Amino acid sequence: MRQNAASAASVAVGLPEDQRARLAVFCYRKAHLRSLGFAIAASCSRRALVEEAGHAGELLFQQSRNRPANAGSEPYLAARAQRRPVTLCSIKG
Repeated sequence: MRQNAASAASVAVGLPEDQRARLAVFCYRKAHLRSLGFAIAASCSRRALVEEAGHAGELLFQQSRNRPANAGSEPYLAARAQRRPVTLCSIKG
């Protein structure tokens, strides 16, 4: 996912800054796209992110610049991968 986020962020650099900020905020609000949101937000100014999302934009700006290198994996998503899928089928023997 980290490589995909970097390549998507490089494509987003071609967008105008207000659209990049809007896309960064959208991705940040979706759990499975959060790392992409951080990558795109890193290319936005504080002003653009704050205009788009207010206080949340300020937080996104700070977090996108202070992320450690190993922050690519989200622990809550990893926990979901270990669960057995829910099924409506029952086996009677």
